Amino acid sequence: MRNSLIGSKAFYRQVLVIALPIILQNLITNFVSMLDNVMVGQLSTAQIGAVTIVNNNLLFILTVSLYGGAAGAGIFTTQFYGSQDQEGIRYTVRFKMLICVGLMLLGCGACLLWSEELIGLYLQGEGDPALRAQTLAYGKQYLQIMLVGMIPFAVTNAYAGTLRECGHPTVPMVAGMVAMGINLVGNYILIFGHFGAPTMGVAGAAVATVASRYAEMAIVVVWTHGNPEKNPYVKGLYRSLRIPATLLKSIVIKGMPLLLNEAAYTVGMAFLNQCYSRCGLDVVPALSISTTFYNLTAAVFRSLGNAVGIIIGRMMGSGADAKKVYGENKNCLHWLWLPACCAAPLRFLCL
Repeated sequence: MRNSLIGSKAFYRQVLVIALPIILQNLITNFVSMLDNVMVGQLSTAQIGAVTIVNNNLLFILTVSLYGGAAGAGIFTTQFYGSQDQEGIRYTVRFKMLICVGLMLLGCGACLLWSEELIGLYLQGEGDPALRAQTLAYGKQYLQIMLVGMIPFAVTNAYAGTLRECGHPTVPMVAGMVAMGINLVGNYILIFGHFGAPTMGVAGAAVATVASRYAEMAIVVVWTHGNPEKNPYVKGLYRSLRIPATLLKSIVIKGMPLLLNEAAYTVGMAFLNQCYSRCGLDVVPALSISTTFYNLTAAVFRSLGNAVGIIIGRMMGSGADAKKVYGENKNCLHWLWLPACCAAPLRFLCL
């Protein structure tokens, strides 16, 4: 009974070694976004409403889609790492960079072209027309600055995913902690105008977040390329962008459902928030609170699922009998995946 329900200690130890840094990094990433909501919330309803609309809806769709776009290649990265195929890892990193940068450009272009219309979707409820106009203006200002930070976010997403899949999950975690510190200090100085700095409000929150993302990217990229003995795939990584057609086809076929799933999920949540916002302008800041609790909680479940996926990919790449290993640990695998399947209802519990 114990073996069938709990599984081996070795498996749990392996999962925790991989999962804990991923959990911490995801919590830090969500906490960085939460800092803007919390600190801007001390200013005015219009400004917290603007930050909420941009962070929890527009940028949420883009950031999660970037994760989904790189996840398909990540399946192959773990397998190549298991078989120590450095050339294969190079191909997957190139794909991640191309898909992340491509999605980032498409998303940023759409946000720039239709920023007023997209933000206006969440300002349809009853309320003071002056408050609606202020929220729209603050939202456009905040969004335009935040889009500058999507460039380093896309690059960091491609590199951090590869580092986790290749046995270095603590590096993205440390980079995330540094980014959180920069964002916290930057918010304190720029939002409220401390130490002689101008009081910038939502613009200050956006500038601090962008600065933290560039710092995070610098740490991840510099460490990766500065340690070629630990990351042999960086040698000749960008001599070309060539990806074998057969591998490219396989990544697209297996990765596209992941991308579409993430995109559909985020669009669905954004649509749900839009429906709630029609109840009134005061509902928008309230959604910020519930979404913050949900994101922090869901980060744990998603990280456990990512860790299990990395382990299975490495086993397959190393030539291990994945079916046998899965059969030995299937019950504890189910126990790890079950919370991830139950994460969505927490959104409604928070509401």
